[in-house]
Amino acid sequence: MPLASSFARSLLRSAARPGPAQRGITSGPPEQPIRPAESVVGFVAMFVTCLGPAAWVLAHLEDYKKRE
Repeated sequence: MPLASSFARSLLRSAARPGPAQRGITSGPPEQPIRPAESVVGFVAMFVTCLGPAAWVLAHLEDYKKRE
């Protein structure tokens, strides 16, 4: 039992004492602005990823209703 408790304590000790804060993360406007074409590609990709499966199911709804 002491081995398990010392192992648990070592895991908790590292979680209780986090390391130094990360540096180099800055906020603000991007160095290079995003072009409209890049925005369109991103929006189309998100649209297809989110709504593509739902559109597929709705397009094949009659096939799913058939009980054969």
